[in-house]
Amino acid sequence: MANETRIEFISEGFRQILFSDGCQEVVKEVAEEIADRANANGGVDTFEATTVKAPTRWIGFASTTDKTSLAAESEEKALTRALTL
Repeated sequence: MANETRIEFISEGFRQILFSDGCQEVVKEVAEEIADRANANGGVDTFEATTVKAPTRWIGFASTTDKTSLAAESEEKALTRALTL
């Protein structure tokens, strides 16, 4: 006879995890790493990372900030290449 394990999904518990300071920090670190790699790929220092609190979780963005970083993405795919490890 096999042992049976039941897991109860508690939405509020997962919500607390997704909105926690620890989760925010992880999302922020990953977004900053991507922006840093994009800056290195494009030879610029104008990609930036942003973290926002959405209705369901923390979301991180790495984005262009000016024409220099826009050109680095357009011509060299600096940000796109930063997404792959």
